[in-house]
Amino acid sequence: MIIWDKLKRVFSKEVSVLVIPHADWPLWKMHFSVSFLSFMFFFWTGLTIWAGFVVGRHLDYWVTKADNQMLKAKVAYFAKEVDQSRDFLQLARTTDERLRLLLGMQSRKAIIEEEGIGGPLSQDRFDLKRIWSGKVSEVPQPLIHKRAREIHTESVRRLASFQEIAWYVANARSLYQSTPNIWPTEGRITSPFGYRFSPFGFYGEGENGEFHSGIDLANQADTPVYATAEGVVRVARWSSGYGMMMVVDHGYGFSTLYGHTSRVLVKEGNIVKRGQPIAYMGTTGRSTGDHLHYEVWLNGKPVNPLKFLKVGEKRSGMLKPRRSPFEEEGN
Repeated sequence: MIIWDKLKRVFSKEVSVLVIPHADWPLWKMHFSVSFLSFMFFFWTGLTIWAGFVVGRHLDYWVTKADNQMLKAKVAYFAKEVDQSRDFLQLARTTDERLRLLLGMQSRKAIIEEEGIGGPLSQDRFDLKRIWSGKVSEVPQPLIHKRAREIHTESVRRLASFQEIAWYVANARSLYQSTPNIWPTEGRITSPFGYRFSPFGFYGEGENGEFHSGIDLANQADTPVYATAEGVVRVARWSSGYGMMMVVDHGYGFSTLYGHTSRVLVKEGNIVKRGQPIAYMGTTGRSTGDHLHYEVWLNGKPVNPLKFLKVGEKRSGMLKPRRSPFEEEGN
């Protein structure tokens, strides 16, 4: 009771508030009880806390809403990029098949179709339209991950396929560069490939017959002799029968031999290019006159050089190689 009486006396006291204006206004004097001031203090404090709570909730709502809008925009952009990526991959697949058809390579179309990897399906586009329309919640997250994995897998396959095509083209071009497909010199064919009448005997397979493992091209002495393909000079010396001769290794099983030359312009181990002068025509060794004895070997066996040459054209143009899609301008 004593505490209650003390509180009652405290809250029943009055507090005067005096306002003294600087102008010629009357003096303001107000009286408030301690209980009233206490009520106003707690009321204002509660009002402030409630207002802060309400404002905080609305602020969180607007921030969340803005984040959701940003997320939808990002997802829509991602979906658009996914769709474009799939379109580009479809174009890449079509280009891949056309290149393989053009190059005569084995097609991988059946393998790719069996695995279900390729351009967008109707369901894919329907899912993307739902994303663009803002219905992101209707598109399950695993589906988005699945589309991303499909694009990654298809990209890896396309890259591997194009690398295979690039290797094929490079290998085909290298094979073309190594194929002896230009005439080694200017001149007329005086002796073909195969069995022949020997200039030192008679035709036939008897004692005086011979197998001619190349072709003979006759012209004036010191007519330039050219390398018929890129390669490495393996032999450049005098040889019984061939006289001053050379052997060029072209790779891929190809090698060429140039015999009866008067002078050799390269040394063993030199790298030569197609059309590069490597010797001069002569009549050294077992020869009846100035000419070039030319042989082509494939996998260790002599083959007819005319298989790789343009036959029947004018001698003035016979040094031109057959055109190839793998041959660069100027080579």
